[in-house]
Amino acid sequence: MAKGSGRTAPTPAVLAGAALVVVVIVALLATAVFLIATSSDEGPRAVRARERSTAVPSTTPAVGEIAALRIADAHPEGYNRDLFGDWIDADHDCQDTRAEVLALESRVTVTYSSAAACSVATGEWVDPWSGAVSTSARALDVDHTVPLANAWRSGAWAWTPEQRVAYANDLADAGHLIAIPLGENRSKGDDGPEAWRPPSAGSWCAYAQLWTSIKARWDLSATPAEWGALQEMAATC
Repeated sequence: MAKGSGRTAPTPAVLAGAALVVVVIVALLATAVFLIATSSDEGPRAVRARERSTAVPSTTPAVGEIAALRIADAHPEGYNRDLFGDWIDADHDCQDTRAEVLALESRVTVTYSSAAACSVATGEWVDPWSGAVSTSARALDVDHTVPLANAWRSGAWAWTPEQRVAYANDLADAGHLIAIPLGENRSKGDDGPEAWRPPSAGSWCAYAQLWTSIKARWDLSATPAEWGALQEMAATC
């Protein structure tokens, strides 16, 4: 009989077990690579872009949501734009709220007016209320869907200065701040839906939904005329 090497050949069971261990290790490594790639490569601005949807909600406002708004006469006195502060740079990246909104809502990558990337120069913005397309940031205002003066008359007169600044710079709520053409914003002014409605009747439903949700979120009241106008606009949904 020929002399062997002294080594015993692995059994099929041992080979199968070794193969299973290799498969598990490969799967764990792949999972780790995926988690690193999806969590660590994005800066604060990318995170905010995910959290704040740039699309205008299209959910039909339920009659109950509008009916639940607190009805009250407007508080007519004391409003001053300065009471709501200026645009702020909440994350200290040199971009104030206006620049953040323009960057988030542009359909294409924006360009900036300087290498510091603080002020937006160009992009592509579609007005949700008229469908107009703009490519220059100078042609746009960042509009408070529920204007500051309207918020004041609806309850913000009783807020702290900090609450008013937070309202003026709210980036968390999609639709609270929207980039729209200068002329449209000037036409709207501080009017509620009883006095101003979007140019396109096809957008009245979305506008009523946004207005209602913002008023509810900030516990702002609605006048009887405003409440009736929201009902009329919701009827177009």
